[in-house]
Amino acid sequence: MHDSNVIQDLRKECRLLDLLYVEDDTTLSTAMLKTLKEFFNSVTVAFDGEEGLELYKKVNFDIVLTDIMMPKMDGREMSRHIREISPNQSIVVLSANEDSTHLMELIEIGVHKFVQKPPNLLHLCEALLAVAININYAKSARALADETRHNLDESRELLRNIIDTVPVRIFWKDRDSNYLGCNRLFAKDAGLNDQSELIGKKDFDLPWKNEAQDYIDDDKLVMDSGKEKINYEEQQTQKDGSVLWLTTSKTPLKDTNNNIVGILGSYVDITEQKEAMIAVQKAKDALGYQAEHDALTGLPNRTLYFDRLHQAIKKASRNKSKIAVIFIDLDRFKEINDSLGHETGDILVQLLGKRIQSQLRHADTLARFGGDEFLILLESLNDTDNLEDILNKLIRSMEEPFNINEHLLHLTLSAGVSIYPDDGNDPETLIRNADTAMYRAKDEGRNTYQFYAKEMTQKSYSHMLMSKNIRQALEDKEFMVYYQPQIDGRDNTLLGMEALIRWKNADGKFVSPAEFIPVAESYGLIDKIGEYVFAEAITQIKKWYAQGYKPGHMAINLSTIELQQQDFVEKVKKKMASVECRPEWIELEITEGYTMKHPETAIKMLNEIKELGINLSIDDFGTGYSSLSYLQRLPVHKLKIDQSFVSGIPGNSHNEAI
Repeated sequence: MHDSNVIQDLRKECRLLDLLYVEDDTTLSTAMLKTLKEFFNSVTVAFDGEEGLELYKKVNFDIVLTDIMMPKMDGREMSRHIREISPNQSIVVLSANEDSTHLMELIEIGVHKFVQKPPNLLHLCEALLAVAININYAKSARALADETRHNLDESRELLRNIIDTVPVRIFWKDRDSNYLGCNRLFAKDAGLNDQSELIGKKDFDLPWKNEAQDYIDDDKLVMDSGKEKINYEEQQTQKDGSVLWLTTSKTPLKDTNNNIVGILGSYVDITEQKEAMIAVQKAKDALGYQAEHDALTGLPNRTLYFDRLHQAIKKASRNKSKIAVIFIDLDRFKEINDSLGHETGDILVQLLGKRIQSQLRHADTLARFGGDEFLILLESLNDTDNLEDILNKLIRSMEEPFNINEHLLHLTLSAGVSIYPDDGNDPETLIRNADTAMYRAKDEGRNTYQFYAKEMTQKSYSHMLMSKNIRQALEDKEFMVYYQPQIDGRDNTLLGMEALIRWKNADGKFVSPAEFIPVAESYGLIDKIGEYVFAEAITQIKKWYAQGYKPGHMAINLSTIELQQQDFVEKVKKKMASVECRPEWIELEITEGYTMKHPETAIKMLNEIKELGINLSIDDFGTGYSSLSYLQRLPVHKLKIDQSFVSGIPGNSHNEAI
């Protein structure tokens, strides 16, 4: 079946159906929601199993699409509860776990379809299409059955017209499974010229005699229980020996006294969809390796690593043994990417993976977590003392430089370690704690390792939460630029303004720059904040001059990270040109620490900025370790003395002397 046909059919089949989508990954659910809304009458999103179950209790959904691994309540537990509420509910599961035991558990729960995560759009559409077809045919069958029972005594001719025009096969039998009638489509499948030829026959008399006993057993089950049996798959043999796949529904047939006198059944030929699903499954099996391995390095990806870690935890729990999770990050990898390009960075990641792998045992798992981050899983650790030897071996392996495109790169790595069960009982906690320990290793100077300690968590969590909030604040435009006047103390006239970043969060509270600036620098977000401040400030100074004001100059602070960008000067030039901001209106402030740590680089870049006509100043002067020999070479026109030197004036003779 072509992709376009699947999409077209799905849009048609789902336009009146309501979907409950349960997914804890907000990035994935946001992307999926846009797609799903194109097909369904309504899409309701829940972010964990508990929320999904509560929504299900309040609303009638045609289909439930759910992830498996979720907090609070996972997809399996939620599906069990849904089955208790509605045994016939159609459920489609998204999961990265294709273990046979896992799949059997889903089948036992009664899940209709299984789609591998992350979902391929075509695979997901085909699964939803198959379920939607079954639901719509079931609705048609139930509606037809209700109408048939209601009108049976009033108008048999009307009944005949109805069942002969619906696009499904319909039949009815007596208590002994003798056929009492059918519609034209069913008679055609049975190889009969007229519907009347079917009356009195049994399934043993028809082309599908091989399946006759199974059909009769199903009839008896429905009649004895008095409950309908909806949307179950079965096979049917044709005259030529070919086999069709059917979706069948049967319901008790009752007389006017509500006595069960037989069964009313219908079925739909789903052979084409079934064969397409089988073909997709074969293709998915062939692509299983790619789904679980990193494309760049060929190593297991995070999906496979999570699965192996989960299995290792269960094994270690039974054997009372320990597991080590090692989180590895290459030191200063961003500098390699920025200076030598992403192609060199990719080659470096490949070589790093091979080098780490060469230091491990065959039984150990090495996975690429993303970027330059790797994860190691060490199982069956009865004695964790050997871990020190392994970690030191990994650190020493970096002593040999990497030779990439005639560049000899001398690099180091930082590693963090967490131990099961000491530092966590689930994959997420163990990985998070190993990551926390790795960042502590970086704080300790890099090229080392750290074991997780509980006191690390709070600081790490608060920083991660702050970085997340900063990203959201940038998206939601919560940052604002305030302008602090600079006054000439001699005559109290306005000299200019200094642009200051301020953050007013969604709760209406201001977050101190002392809190978020260090985190923004650590998580690589300071350049985005700096770009925002610069753009706002040059736009504002231009507006003021255009309105006839004389605001003087606009002072803008620059971060160390911005100054390390190779194209920084060019970006400044383009942004100012885009808003027609004159260079003499702008004054850029740099810290004393940066100029002294990188004197030659600073002199070169600052001269380029000065050539644009922009004034330069050194901020917080006096707090560092300035060398006057370098200071006289810097093209600056102003030193901003740190407030600690002037806060005691007048009254402090030492400060007055300085």
